[in-house]
Amino acid sequence: MQSVRTLVRTLIAVFLATGWTVVLAAPAVRADAQEVHKQSARTYAAGSGQLTVSIDQVSPSYATPNATITVHGTVTNDTGSSLTGLQVQLLSSGQYFVGRSDMDSYAAGHDTLLDLYQEGNGFSFSGTLHSQTTARWSASFTASSAGYPGSGLVVFPLAAQVLYGDGAPAAIDRTFLPYWPGSGAATPLSVAWVWPLIDTPQQGICPATLATNSLATSFSTGGRLDTLLSVGSQWAQQDHLTWAVDPALLSDANVMTRSYEVGGDASCLDRKKEPASSAASSWLSSLRDTTAAEPMLVTPYADADIAALTRAGLDQNMRTAYRLGDSVASQVLSHPVSTAIALPAGGTADASALTSFVRYGGAATVVLNSGELPSNDGPYDNALNATKTQSGTTMGVLLADSAITSALGSASASSPAGTQFDAEQDFLAQTAMILAEGPNLQRSLVIAPPQRWDPSAAEAEALLSLTSTVPWLHPTDLSTLATAANHLTTQAALPASQPASGELGSDYTSQIAAVGETAAVYKDLLYQPSAGTLNTINEAVTATTSAAWRGAGASAGWLALRKLGSFLVTSEKKVQIITGKKILLGGSSGTTPVSVQNLLPVEVQVRVVATPAAGGQLTVGKFKDLIPVPSMKTATVRVPLHTSAISTTTMQLQLQTEDGSPLTWTSQSLSVQATRYGRALLILIAAALGVLVLASGARWARRRLTGGRAQDSGAQGRSGGTG
Repeated sequence: MQSVRTLVRTLIAVFLATGWTVVLAAPAVRADAQEVHKQSARTYAAGSGQLTVSIDQVSPSYATPNATITVHGTVTNDTGSSLTGLQVQLLSSGQYFVGRSDMDSYAAGHDTLLDLYQEGNGFSFSGTLHSQTTARWSASFTASSAGYPGSGLVVFPLAAQVLYGDGAPAAIDRTFLPYWPGSGAATPLSVAWVWPLIDTPQQGICPATLATNSLATSFSTGGRLDTLLSVGSQWAQQDHLTWAVDPALLSDANVMTRSYEVGGDASCLDRKKEPASSAASSWLSSLRDTTAAEPMLVTPYADADIAALTRAGLDQNMRTAYRLGDSVASQVLSHPVSTAIALPAGGTADASALTSFVRYGGAATVVLNSGELPSNDGPYDNALNATKTQSGTTMGVLLADSAITSALGSASASSPAGTQFDAEQDFLAQTAMILAEGPNLQRSLVIAPPQRWDPSAAEAEALLSLTSTVPWLHPTDLSTLATAANHLTTQAALPASQPASGELGSDYTSQIAAVGETAAVYKDLLYQPSAGTLNTINEAVTATTSAAWRGAGASAGWLALRKLGSFLVTSEKKVQIITGKKILLGGSSGTTPVSVQNLLPVEVQVRVVATPAAGGQLTVGKFKDLIPVPSMKTATVRVPLHTSAISTTTMQLQLQTEDGSPLTWTSQSLSVQATRYGRALLILIAAALGVLVLASGARWARRRLTGGRAQDSGAQGRSGGTG
């Protein structure tokens, strides 16, 4: 039987290579790939009509030899007219897909080499289907009547076609039906899930403030993050999920556990106050409990775009992103975290980025899209591989299946039921097709949904349920696969430097660098800042490096960058020099007061730098140039000056941070005029004092002389009277 199946597959492959096309058996199906209905990627309307059909459930989800397959779905009439006599027929084929590329072609509407024919009795609508209405249908058939083979795991086409009352085909919806013949048909795939809890960073420089309040909805019952956590928690042990968490999300949630604010401008004004979120508190508590005993990896803080930062040479930003990520995650979750497995944004990286994951995150393994490296099992898909970083270090690689990642990202919680079903059935069929291509090989599969995945609870539940219940899948730990990958020898090399699609561009990263330099000056300006204050600044800068600002998020990223830059520049300019524009020295030496005003809500420390004009006779003496300035206060320092000539010159005053970074906006040019008026005045004062002393001495002498004569005259008179 195996040899027959191999022969059939070979013949089909030959037909494909020579471009042969088999005419479809009646009833004919018209499929125009340009007329895709919004309900399903595989729904095609016939002609200009807008009668559409959608499959939203197949039970069971895969066929077995004795199974009865029941298909459910809807028909929607958007033609503008009421319709009667509508029918739905199920179509399948005795031919199965040879490879995954054939499945892609079929899903796109190309039915070549598939002899589709009606299965079962179909479904007829009674009465009238009015315009702008949707009606449900269901139809069944048996695996035996479809002529499915008795052995071998394969995937068959399955379609639902709606016919007008006259029997003309109107529209078709396509899906897949895996067939499992029974035990021993194949060696199960070892499947490891990466379950993402990652969002858009919300915090900036303003304390306890979020840019938007979108997380309040996401944490609430039925919200995106609530769904991922609650459904993931139910299946975490059974499916061996590995949680992938962004520490910035933990920080945002932690802020919401107390009264917080939303919005505001670059000066932290016009913010809206919000009460503490019980949903955020409950979500964090549940996450702590779940991940305490479950495998978890953390991204760098804010899911920083390491590939882009590497290309821009922003090593310090990467170092800070990892340090903050470890610190925030371990503090909020109250248990240690790991960055040993790196999860690059978008699943893409080059050899230089891998060097950064190792150097700054201590990673030993990286999860990449399967398109980044070939499988180490040649033509057969396998998740395990190894490569070298740019520095020459061998690194284990886990290749997440790109087709499955794309399928999971094709549906969201707001998508119609048919679109969500497509994602689920795609997942099931893709896994079956991987195994069908090499059923006796021991291989592994890594499933990594988009990092900001938004499934409905039903979709997430269905996917995890399939992982642990279908017979060709065997759940395993991501760390187990990582260990196996780390023991492989290098199979292929990544490009040394190759920008990924959507990666943060050089114009953006250059602005990150500029804002980072401004933030460094601001931090050095502060006097003995607390660790919390420094972390707030570092987190705000790191948030601007997030991979969330790729693609559609670019405008929000630029806004965050501009607000942070404006805050820093405005804040720094609240520290100014207060002094006159002219200094008059009453001699060759003197001092001039220089005052520093601090209008910030925090204490700062600045260095006053006085620089005489080059080539002049003015010199500046030593003084205590580094001074703290309390919040909303002014501090003054006296600058000693000396000149050896009577002249007018200039002196430049400027403030610097403690490490010497100039505060350029404080620069002032002062005129310094030295005169002899001070010495002359001293001489005049001395002369005046001398004249005063001489005059006082002469007056005293005259008084003494006059007093002595008077005494002599009195004595003579007394003597003459007695005689």
